[in-house]
Amino acid sequence: MKSFTLQRIAFSIFLGLSLAAATTELSYQLLKRENRAPQRVELVIPAGTAQEIAQGKAPPDIPKEMTFVVGDTLVVVNQDSADHQLGPLWIPAGTSASLELDSEQNYAMECSFQPTRIFGIDVREPVTLATRLTGIFFAGLPLSALFAVYSLVIGQGKRKSQ
Repeated sequence: MKSFTLQRIAFSIFLGLSLAAATTELSYQLLKRENRAPQRVELVIPAGTAQEIAQGKAPPDIPKEMTFVVGDTLVVVNQDSADHQLGPLWIPAGTSASLELDSEQNYAMECSFQPTRIFGIDVREPVTLATRLTGIFFAGLPLSALFAVYSLVIGQGKRKSQ
């Protein structure tokens, strides 16, 4: 009797952790684009951008916002004939400048290569193996406890009916 109860509890822990692992890993795979190691990300300001902005047009090759992970380095390469600015970066024509993104935040930076004069930067915490394992245990242990309690209650009901 006692070993049967221990087997139920062990199976409940296995089932809860397995379901939590499957669910969190599925989420991780679906969001993999943002879940990556820090890297160097290049943003190119193409030639003729200043003229397009002066005409009120949005440059087709430049996104309005970008998503990064903490630790990324944004390198802005200015191929235009005019100088440009992105937040604290001043990028003279034909040069480049870099910005280390070292904290999780949402930025709305002033920029000269968007018609709105605003460039959105979303910096997120990278998902590491430790983060993934923590998620599995925080989801799996309560789920395991629920399965264990449920299996013990069902087991009690079966014994009373016999």
